Amino acid sequence: MTSKILVTYATKYGSTREVAETIARVLSEKYLAVDVVACKEVKSIEGYQAVAIGAPLYAGSVLSDAVKFINRFQADLAKIPSALFILGPLNDSQQEMRGVQVQLNANRKKFAFFKPAAEAIFVGALNLKKLRFPDSLIKLYRPTKNKPMTDSDNRDWKTIRNWADSLVKKLDLKTEN
Repeated sequence: MTSKILVTYATKYGSTREVAETIARVLSEKYLAVDVVACKEVKSIEGYQAVAIGAPLYAGSVLSDAVKFINRFQADLAKIPSALFILGPLNDSQQEMRGVQVQLNANRKKFAFFKPAAEAIFVGALNLKKLRFPDSLIKLYRPTKNKPMTDSDNRDWKTIRNWADSLVKKLDLKTEN
């Protein structure tokens, strides 16, 4: 029997949704049954053999829709393998990646019971025109005089696809090939 996977995500501006869709596409190419649904829209995870959860970090916090999802389905997540992917850094420098890891570790108290079998931090995207208050304040404190903040999309699609491909083994998924 082919495994049925839920790829769920929390997003403010769409970048995490696009990553979730890419992960789902890779898993579908492995002949898995995959549903992609926003965290806040998931009513049940019954019938799924695994769950991949994605969320961005904003101002040091995992987006609340993902935290609520993890807490709401705590009992179910304890029974099936899961994966967690986080978007946050704007580039893949050691400083940015380390900063997001520290922030993620600080957030774990909100869902300390959750022990994903696979985890990844991916570089995100930033479209300054889309930002709403208070996120728009990032324009004020992040840039320097010599290096103003600009739009960026440094998501590494190859790394994302490779991580998604690795989930078949890490989550012990049954394929139909």
